Amino acid sequence: MTVREFVNTFIDNAAENLPFSTIEKKASKGTILTDYGQLEDSVYFIQSGILYTSLLYKEEERILDFHFEGSFCSSYSSLLSSDVSDIRISCYIDCQLEVVKYEELRVAYETSLLANQLGRIATEQLFFERVKREKELLTLTAEERYQSLLNKKPELVQKIAIKDLSKYLGVRPESLSRIRRN
Repeated sequence: MTVREFVNTFIDNAAENLPFSTIEKKASKGTILTDYGQLEDSVYFIQSGILYTSLLYKEEERILDFHFEGSFCSSYSSLLSSDVSDIRISCYIDCQLEVVKYEELRVAYETSLLANQLGRIATEQLFFERVKREKELLTLTAEERYQSLLNKKPELVQKIAIKDLSKYLGVRPESLSRIRRN
């Protein structure tokens, strides 16, 4: 899926007139797109592959989220505040991306209804996913979170190593192994 195809799923025939350009980029597994302490200047659209966002807590990497084909990813707090990023965005596997420079996107917001609609749609999706994740972390047991993940994102369970899946769920790898056995 491309940015144009994504736009067309929400707004019929609108993608022909995208008010910003995208840059195609291939990135290999392990590539860091945005690092801790770096100022974010781009939004990434995932055509194929998996990105993940992480943060450091007491010298330990914690995985905040995995991002799949057909979604946008960025260090949004850095992008919007013009402050350095407190998260890292990395390629979990080889990725094909479209990159939108934020400065160009910001100009498009000032002049284009389409850009504003796309920004609103992407932001609403991001917000909805974030709220669901927070609620699950606060209200479900590790076992329930794993089961919910199996139901919602089976591809995540199949493609992600247990050690990384456990970081995402907030449990130790041994605990996740025990949960999976049960």
